Amino acid sequence: MSKTFFKYCSILFFVGCFYTTFSQQTETFDKPVYMHYMPWFDSPNYNNNWGSHWTMANKNPNVIVDEITGEREIASHYYPLIGPYDSQDPDVIEYHFLLMKYSGVDGILINWYGKVGTNGDIDLLLENSNAIADKSKVLDMDFSVIMEDRFVGSENGLNPVDYVHINIEYLKNNYFLNNNFIRTSSGKPFFGIFGPININDEASWDYAMTATGEDVVFLPLYWDKYKVGQNAGGGYDWVIDSGVSGINYFYESVAPSLDFAMGCAYPGFKDFYAEGGWGNNYFYLNHNDGELLNQTLDMAIQNKTSIDALQLVTWNDFGEGTMFEPTYEYGFKMLTNLQIKLGVSYSEYELQQIYRLFDLRKKHSNDQSIKNILNQSRDYFITYQVSNAIALMDNIEDLNNQKLYYIKNRFNSNYLFQDGGVVRYSAETSDDTFKWKLIIAGNGYYYLENAISGDKIHIENQTGSLECSSIDLNVQSSLWEKRTVNGTHIRFLNKSASNQYINIENDLGYAEHSSINTNWQSAQWELEDASNILGLNETTMKNILMFPNPTDGLVSIKSSNPISNISIYDVQGKQVNLEIIKKSISGITFSVKNLETGIYFINIQNNFEKTMIKLIVE
Repeated sequence: MSKTFFKYCSILFFVGCFYTTFSQQTETFDKPVYMHYMPWFDSPNYNNNWGSHWTMANKNPNVIVDEITGEREIASHYYPLIGPYDSQDPDVIEYHFLLMKYSGVDGILINWYGKVGTNGDIDLLLENSNAIADKSKVLDMDFSVIMEDRFVGSENGLNPVDYVHINIEYLKNNYFLNNNFIRTSSGKPFFGIFGPININDEASWDYAMTATGEDVVFLPLYWDKYKVGQNAGGGYDWVIDSGVSGINYFYESVAPSLDFAMGCAYPGFKDFYAEGGWGNNYFYLNHNDGELLNQTLDMAIQNKTSIDALQLVTWNDFGEGTMFEPTYEYGFKMLTNLQIKLGVSYSEYELQQIYRLFDLRKKHSNDQSIKNILNQSRDYFITYQVSNAIALMDNIEDLNNQKLYYIKNRFNSNYLFQDGGVVRYSAETSDDTFKWKLIIAGNGYYYLENAISGDKIHIENQTGSLECSSIDLNVQSSLWEKRTVNGTHIRFLNKSASNQYINIENDLGYAEHSSINTNWQSAQWELEDASNILGLNETTMKNILMFPNPTDGLVSIKSSNPISNISIYDVQGKQVNLEIIKKSISGITFSVKNLETGIYFINIQNNFEKTMIKLIVE
């Protein structure tokens, strides 16, 4: 992302300069970075069937191919971390765009089929694209389109070029009006065409472009630039079978001659067309565990003086295997590589927290009060207030602090248990020493506490074996970050060391901590619900949530236990009156509009004990 480009900049730079969103990131790549985004995924949650890009001709996502992970049969060599989804799902769009923002992406280029076309799913594609465009404004993500002209014909008395003219007119009347539609610093709308494929003469494009109603910067594929003639404002590169040699040719022999040049970077190419019954495979470019992406990004950085923008190919073309989106196979690797190369100040930690937001949305989709809190968390992410976003999610998960789990290894299906001062593993959960609590420690970290002893798993003495004993709170060696692997399994990363994960790789009979290979299933864990231990008090006042805080309006308190009494005091200890708006057995909502700005203390009592929470009134 460029620090030179601002969405509301009043200074006019060269014609290729973009308006783009300012962020709090520290970055080193000074050209706009755009992600090519596919809008063509459908699921039964939003439509009647799975869309063709999940099925192709012979795959059925209703078939579960892995009973443990829940993985479905889809038309791809790769599997999205969140599973197959619908392009209209607002939670999915939010998850995608936040990941992009924290990876240095300035905007998206929607692969766009328009309002009219001979393809039978044209209406649904437009509906998906509009949902994505609408959400982009909420998430402060700039957008434009790369049009497709492959589905033009002569139906309804139209000539092929009429299809393109109508679609560009739709762009003008619907997308150009958005203040986050990408424009140059001189105010010209910016968009492109994939090809073109069917409209191949300059005269036709002269007519089609009259629909814009204003001057635009219009980019075809650079090798098809001749097809649009004077209407081309430059050209862009794309993934082809010659791989990096093709990119090198673009930078050395093409980009310097273009009025506007947009380079490309990609992680690889491995299509599923032959396997999916959609014809022959195109070609293969080995992802090489992220190394091809690093190579293509390095080439863009080295040649940045020759280009005006960089397009990432693609976020989610699973059929061709060009995904930056996190997958079972690569996790967040493509995005962390991108973070490093673009010089953003974020890491996988923030990306995992964005996944956590998505996961919480799905788990609490029917609880409006929690959905409201998650909306606030999203707003904090949008404005790069990460610690505030995480604190709200911590508050939500804090309601489950007393829940018990078995911690099961993916490699050998053994379970962790405490044995004196160490952690061992066994195939059978023979007693209550196998039961653990995941207790929120703050900032997205957890304590792994044994349910019987109260001891916590840690690596304080750096013995290589996993220790479990009494330890002071907030000692970093006892704090663990959960990193999702596939939605079912997780890794536990210790806070005190950058690469120490819980694993049983050496099969020593006790659990270890060490750096790992990301493919090791011996470092992947599943949390299985465990029953309560007789006599263990699960009903503590930790199971309480107050939001929003700070506030200047309404405050809601939600508790898993019945609230018997509530009172509020100022910093001098004087009780003040509560203006109660709503009260039920599990919660209460009150107004602070009658209170002065400052700090207050809320005393809450149920049948077990009292607790006090600090409230800040703005």
